[in-house]
Amino acid sequence: MLAVFDRAVAPSPEGLRQPGAAGGGCAAGLADRFREARPDAVTVNLGGSGALAYSSSNQNPLLPRLFGAVDGVFCMFQGTIANVAVLKQQYGLSKGANEVSIIIEAYRTLRDRGPYPADQVVRDISGKFAFVLYDCSTKSVFMAAMQLFSYSRRHISDHRLLLRRTMVPLVLTGN
Repeated sequence: MLAVFDRAVAPSPEGLRQPGAAGGGCAAGLADRFREARPDAVTVNLGGSGALAYSSSNQNPLLPRLFGAVDGVFCMFQGTIANVAVLKQQYGLSKGANEVSIIIEAYRTLRDRGPYPADQVVRDISGKFAFVLYDCSTKSVFMAAMQLFSYSRRHISDHRLLLRRTMVPLVLTGN
């Protein structure tokens, strides 16, 4: 899974910036290289906002990768959600809804109806997962990781982004 965003949409920590990269073409270049390395990859060009790329090759069957889009909201998901049935009922989703549908609906609830903080929405989701969601209408990124990756505060930290073993919700808005 690859998510590359323009710094106006999702500013990155200084330590993660590519030396000499000035801007716009970097996202397209990374997505192109991802697609070249994985011929089965699906790539979504988000215009000047960035790009998403996803491949199902070499995936762990215990931590599957999923991709979905609804009404300009794109979501890449890896892992499993333990309380799928409860969340389907909470968000009024059909029996056929999967993890991506749940994440998109949770985000839409947060965006449209909820006075909930982002960490509360993610805290309601149990399991081992990571997701990146991009909303074209608001140029916002919503992402979180829960017990899937083992980064620590020493490796990647910034006032805008922090990845660690515990749940990490992050909402970035371009405007």
